[in-house]
Amino acid sequence: MFRALTSDFITLHLINEDNLPEIFTLFQGFPDSAPMLKELMRNYLPRYERGQRTNFGFYSLLDGQLAGMTLLSVDSWEERSGSTGADVFEHMRGRGVTPRSKPHLFYLAFELLGLNRVATGCRVSNLASKRSIEKTRGFQFEGVMRESGLNDQGEFEDELLYAILRRDWEQLYSPAAVTVVP
Repeated sequence: MFRALTSDFITLHLINEDNLPEIFTLFQGFPDSAPMLKELMRNYLPRYERGQRTNFGFYSLLDGQLAGMTLLSVDSWEERSGSTGADVFEHMRGRGVTPRSKPHLFYLAFELLGLNRVATGCRVSNLASKRSIEKTRGFQFEGVMRESGLNDQGEFEDELLYAILRRDWEQLYSPAAVTVVP
């Protein structure tokens, strides 16, 4: 296994059970520390299926500054598909953290794990996420999942769906741009 992936002034540090105390300390002192730690515990911890890791959560550093978290989940090993998501600290938003982190996750998905497809999405009201996804080279809009879940107001809301395929990644990205830190 590896400890981190780095490229383009962003380093993604893999979240594991053994580095959680350090991460909890690192995440302290920000106005949004509590909700970010809640998200960490809910979505970014390692998960395993039949002894194989399926959830790769990372905390991200932009130029050495804590920026947020990003995630690659393997949805199906058989179908070689995964999905990605991200949460960025409020003070780091608008700096391109999420789209600049995606090449790292694509490298993990396609080069290291052998996946063929990585999907993502956002609620239609989340314009910042929509812009971030659309800035990420390779993601193609695939459709709308109608009333797929509840928003913060407790109302059903549609989700916009996007994905990138291995063949798109091979044309758009250089695997040499990402460095694996053992």
